[in-house]
Amino acid sequence: MNILQPQIVRIGNRRYRHNHSTFKSNDPIEPYEEETDEMFVERKVGLLNDEEYNDEACYLECKQIPAVSDQFNQIEFVNGYYKLDLCVAEAFYGSLIGRNGEKKSKLERDTQTSVRIPRRNQGDTVTIEGNDKKSIISCLNRLQLMIQTARSQKPFTHLITFPLKFDQLKHRFKEFIDLVLRDCSQDRGVHESIFQLPNKLHLTVNICTILSEFELDQAASLLEKCKKSFISDLLNGKKLKVQIKGLEYMNDDPAQVDVLYAKVTGLDSVNALQSIADGIMKTFVESGYARKQFERVKLHATVMNSLRRVDMSVDNEFEDKKESKSQRESFDCRNILKFFGDYDFGIYVLEEIHLSLRFTSAPDGYYECISKINF
Repeated sequence: MNILQPQIVRIGNRRYRHNHSTFKSNDPIEPYEEETDEMFVERKVGLLNDEEYNDEACYLECKQIPAVSDQFNQIEFVNGYYKLDLCVAEAFYGSLIGRNGEKKSKLERDTQTSVRIPRRNQGDTVTIEGNDKKSIISCLNRLQLMIQTARSQKPFTHLITFPLKFDQLKHRFKEFIDLVLRDCSQDRGVHESIFQLPNKLHLTVNICTILSEFELDQAASLLEKCKKSFISDLLNGKKLKVQIKGLEYMNDDPAQVDVLYAKVTGLDSVNALQSIADGIMKTFVESGYARKQFERVKLHATVMNSLRRVDMSVDNEFEDKKESKSQRESFDCRNILKFFGDYDFGIYVLEEIHLSLRFTSAPDGYYECISKINF
């Protein structure tokens, strides 16, 4: 993550910078002892004392948070108290409970609620109970912040991509590989193992952390929402045509490159491709499933990645911190740029966006598709 562009967490009309702590890949991680969520909520949000939690302004502000607002009408009044059932992936239970139940107890004490979290393999419904709706909403708000922080510490599980499953592109890409190996194989670090697999060429929109069947259903619904709310209007019945031509690299020294990619250009006057990618990224970041890594989506097709030298399962350049700690040997792409810098991979019409499971292969060689939308 770029520390100069920290993740922004929205709470009502306010915004807070979410500073992720860094750690070494061999540092032990004990899920029942993480303090990041407590530190984040207490120091950055400052909504934890009883007086502030019961304040009417805080209550109204919480109601305006989309994730909270969606749950507001589901609060029930049962036997003299208020109750809300919330679907939570089991992977977050440790972060919500804490060692010896300390986090859960503090959450209940601060929000004046009772929180019931199932035992492992006993379901995915967390129940909040309280004497009034304000307490329920306050607890829900804090729970979601804790979940959001815990999610940011877990590895990415899914990709949102424009698949580039075109026979002509595969042919042109294989030709590119053969030419580079013929003319540049003597250059430092250039080896056939670092090329992308032709069947997995794609444009990455975002990478997500999705940890339960319920969350997968929500993610699929978000894709459909994107299609209905802005993608259809942007395309307005027209085809999404792009040109893939030219090469660029992701650092300042072409002699020390880790990722080389093909440039992608939309062939329409309104640049619908960029707008669609940015809109999807924004939707998934606001949902909490994705992390904002750049201000806008960098549309490109990775063709060479030095991480593939040590791990052939690497699927894109935005790797998790643990993965990026792997020993990687950069490569010298100066001659590749000199000889093939304007290489033309062709013009194509994009027709699908996939939500796919990382590190998988479907029968056609692409990633296993969990959900998709067609244009």
